[in-house]
Amino acid sequence: MRQSEFEAKVLDLWTRTRIPLTRANVLVHTRASRAQIERGMDEMLKGGLVELDSDDQGELLWTVRGADRPRSGPETFAELERRERLEGEVDRLRSGANLALRAAGLPTRSAPVEEKKSLIASGALSFFFGPIGWLYAAPLKEAFPAIVIYVLLCALLPKFLLVWILGLVSPVSAIAGILYAWSYNHEGRRAPLIGKAKDALPVRRLR
Repeated sequence: MRQSEFEAKVLDLWTRTRIPLTRANVLVHTRASRAQIERGMDEMLKGGLVELDSDDQGELLWTVRGADRPRSGPETFAELERRERLEGEVDRLRSGANLALRAAGLPTRSAPVEEKKSLIASGALSFFFGPIGWLYAAPLKEAFPAIVIYVLLCALLPKFLLVWILGLVSPVSAIAGILYAWSYNHEGRRAPLIGKAKDALPVRRLR
């Protein structure tokens, strides 16, 4: 591994997470050998990129100079892995929403509005909390009936059946949440989707 690649991975760990820069953590994140870590961190230390310290247990810790850590973020690799999986899932859902927009003949880019809703946040909330997540961007007249049905299903269905149904419903709910956020950003208000879907359906004329 080249020194530039090693430094990029160390800086990535520092700027995107709250995981301490110990030897073990750097080893896991960079996948470099112990000898490479020693050489790489020594080069960064000589170049003034990092400083060396230790915690209360005597474990060596590096800190990066001139770069702030995020105020919140993953503190373990398990949390980092969960966040990356969530980001990947949201990206797939956003791609699905874009395909749905194109299929409906709607533009995928919205006009600028003063307050925008996050497509990622709306999709994630709707994926994990079902129609409850629609409250982020959907009109209340469409969100509340769906929430009532969702809560009743959660209360009445057996657990094994509920898990199976939620596995099917959650991606659909997430796409709906993304569409609601897109519609909000496009029109500058909580805009209904159900009426638009009905209008988009072809009408057959009786002969």
